[in-house]
Amino acid sequence: MQILQIEPLVRNAFEWYGPVVHRYRWFCFISPLFLTMACSIGFLKMNSLRVDDPAYVFTPSDARWRREINVFNENWPLDENKFLPGKSFETKRFVNILIRAKDGGSIMRDNVLQEIQILNNWIMNNISVPTDDMKFNLTYQDLCLSYDWVCGANEHIQMLIRRNDVNQVLDLHFPRGGTKDTPVYLGSIFGDVKFYENGTLRDAKLTQLFYFLKQDQKMVEEYSSKFSYAIETFLNQVYSSDVISLSFAHYQSLEDGLDENAKAFIPNFVVSFFVLAMYALISSFTLKASSAKKIDWVSSKPWLAAAGMFTTVLSIVSAFGFLFLLGVHYNVINTIIPFLIIAIGIDDMFLMNACWDQTSKSLSVPERMSKTLSHAGVAVTITNVTDIMSFAIGCITDLPGIQFFCIYACVSVAFSYLYQLTFFSGAMAIMGEVEREKRHCLFFYRTFRLVDISKMNEEADSKLQQMKSRSASPAPFNYLSSSNSSFSSDTDSFSSKKTIPAEFAWKEQGASPNSTISKKTDEHEEKDRIVHFLGKVYGPFILSNSVRIFSAFVFIIYLVIAMYGCYNFREGLNPGNLVTNDHYIAKYFSDIKHFWRIGPQLHVAVLNPPNLTISENRDKLMEVVTAFENTPYTLGREGTVFFLLEYLNYLADLNVEIEDTEKLWKVKLNSWLKYTGGSTQWASNIRMNGTDFQSFRFQVALKNFVEPNDHKHAAKLLRDIADHQPFHIVVYHEAFPFADQYLIILPATIQNVVISLLCMAVVSFLLVPSLPSGFVIFVSIVSINIGVFGYMTLWGVNLDAVSMISIIMSIGFAVDLSAHIIYAFVTSHGDTKQRVIGALETLGWPIFQGASSTIAGISILYTVDAYIILVFFKTIWLTMLIGAVHGLFFIPVFLSLFPVEFFRIPKSLELH
Repeated sequence: MQILQIEPLVRNAFEWYGPVVHRYRWFCFISPLFLTMACSIGFLKMNSLRVDDPAYVFTPSDARWRREINVFNENWPLDENKFLPGKSFETKRFVNILIRAKDGGSIMRDNVLQEIQILNNWIMNNISVPTDDMKFNLTYQDLCLSYDWVCGANEHIQMLIRRNDVNQVLDLHFPRGGTKDTPVYLGSIFGDVKFYENGTLRDAKLTQLFYFLKQDQKMVEEYSSKFSYAIETFLNQVYSSDVISLSFAHYQSLEDGLDENAKAFIPNFVVSFFVLAMYALISSFTLKASSAKKIDWVSSKPWLAAAGMFTTVLSIVSAFGFLFLLGVHYNVINTIIPFLIIAIGIDDMFLMNACWDQTSKSLSVPERMSKTLSHAGVAVTITNVTDIMSFAIGCITDLPGIQFFCIYACVSVAFSYLYQLTFFSGAMAIMGEVEREKRHCLFFYRTFRLVDISKMNEEADSKLQQMKSRSASPAPFNYLSSSNSSFSSDTDSFSSKKTIPAEFAWKEQGASPNSTISKKTDEHEEKDRIVHFLGKVYGPFILSNSVRIFSAFVFIIYLVIAMYGCYNFREGLNPGNLVTNDHYIAKYFSDIKHFWRIGPQLHVAVLNPPNLTISENRDKLMEVVTAFENTPYTLGREGTVFFLLEYLNYLADLNVEIEDTEKLWKVKLNSWLKYTGGSTQWASNIRMNGTDFQSFRFQVALKNFVEPNDHKHAAKLLRDIADHQPFHIVVYHEAFPFADQYLIILPATIQNVVISLLCMAVVSFLLVPSLPSGFVIFVSIVSINIGVFGYMTLWGVNLDAVSMISIIMSIGFAVDLSAHIIYAFVTSHGDTKQRVIGALETLGWPIFQGASSTIAGISILYTVDAYIILVFFKTIWLTMLIGAVHGLFFIPVFLSLFPVEFFRIPKSLELH
């Protein structure tokens, strides 16, 4: 069954384009160099376009958390002189230090607390940064966020040191302790805790030190940033203790960790590029048919291999520079794109070189270019168009990081395709002339001379008659002395358009006359040893019945394991996975999880508060509080910090009768809020309009809030509760930005995969000449991607923003590896088995070269101990391995199961 085909049009276009690119080969070769230089101007804008804020890059652009945090920031903006820790989400300059005892015991021991206090005092008083004019040194006392001009001094450490002095009257009930007059929230202070039966804190193995810095003015913000780095230097390079160990982070730590990932790419890219270049160069040399040990210095193409590698460099520079000129933002993840472009480019290079080698050497260079591009052009087009479409579809994802990556990858592949058809094709035409003129592939000197065969034959016959008439043997005649054996001056150039007449032949310089035999070039051509192996040994072997049965068994096992991995996938991008494991913030993220197990606070804003003088309104408000307290992710009433609850306790202690009067719920309440011991924190939670509440908030303690799935499910549940409450309730926690990514990642991945598969199917059906063969491509793409997703899950990769990019990328690569072999099958001749063997002979070796070279090139990434880099390594490695196995084993065996009539392939489509 045939469907509408554009393949003949594309093939005919490339047949026409081959002689054109030969005619304008120098223009095609040089013009991309000038275009690249023009685009590279965009790199001047590179630094200004970089975006590293993880909350922006890895969360949806219209995520709910953005609206939620705006509510809190608008209602309770940062006041640098009325600052309380944990009450503002606008703080962008801070340092948090997590401390544990070095022996792993409780930090509530006196010697440990004393050591912590020494560290705290040193940071607050002894670390400083100079002003720009070098006249002053600024300490924490100059740069801190304060309350009434007094810096917070991590009073909880001193409180614990002095708890014996106050005769244990300090309530350490967890997570809300302190005194009745001045409640203290212990959930954000202590981690990895143990309790007595009554809920009082027995000991804790972790505590925090907080340092919040000013940020309002640009100059002050820069000093605060420098102070953060001064603490980082002190803790990493100077501080040591035999009593405590610590981990820490400041506002810019995660961005710095991402930047280190980018820097780690540079040496790895250089190594990878070098490995691929060596692989390509070695593969470019061919051996003489008459000897397995001698290199054919005429037909080898080392400079063409170099041009193929350089094509990828030009593509990357042009694409990035062009998008920089357009002002498109980018992120550190974009640094993986060069690896992808090299993988795509080198695959296309091997494919085009293989098609060139399969053309007859007796043809002129324009004819060889025409035949090469007519075959390779369609395959290269399938490769690049599907990759471009795959990344273009990824651009619709509502995650800025994925959008940035897919835009840059899409344009990079487009430039790679353009340069393959101009720069590399031009280089191929130039080196084709070098080969036609029998020049040395490296140094371009002529290794053969042109001799006139007719005159050689006449002279040979004459000499033979002379030899018969003489009794003595004559001295050897030097045919090279013939004046007809030299080139005319207009044929000495690589750009010569002249073809070689049939009556002339090439003679190797220094060869004996008997070695110059008048035979057509085709008679000397022998198939490459690897091609011979694929066609005569490997092909018949895998098409045997026993191997077919074995392949079915292996495929079933492969698919079952892959489906198991797909079923057991895990979601979520841990912030610690964004940096290398040896980065100091990685330990911080590991330690902070102990604070998330029990005690982190959910902030609940009541934006349309009720009139509290009405008991019904108070009951409804308490129902709202109870709804948040009674969930699997919240701790209950003992973890709630709410002024109304404290006021009711206050009235109960005084045995006040609860009445619905303004005196009790306005006058007395406002007085209590001003003069109670916790007045400062109540003031930071309430906005008043005269004596009426404009808005207020309360905090609910969370539990089991550790892993990405916990964040996702808790955020969804708590938001649903808020949406079903009166009084316009909004909730927020610092983990909600990542939770929004977790909520969108699965549906976004499914959407992108489905759209990509449909688009890939359309391209396959249009560019491959029959519906059944297009269907085989579609099935193989699905099979490869199921394998990639399933096995990467079993290899420890979660479904997150980074792996989503990898999945999008693997779809395009899967098309490359499967479409090539099927297209070669369709355009071959004979019955099914003959076509399978013909396909393996034609493109089996280039497929193996492309996959193996990519695997060799990216293997260096496995040495980088960073999740982001390892995800790309694992995905590309799996895609290439599984794709190569499909292309070279599963698909040929599958194709051989059907008669050739099943594919309904017109005779006119056979190319080889």
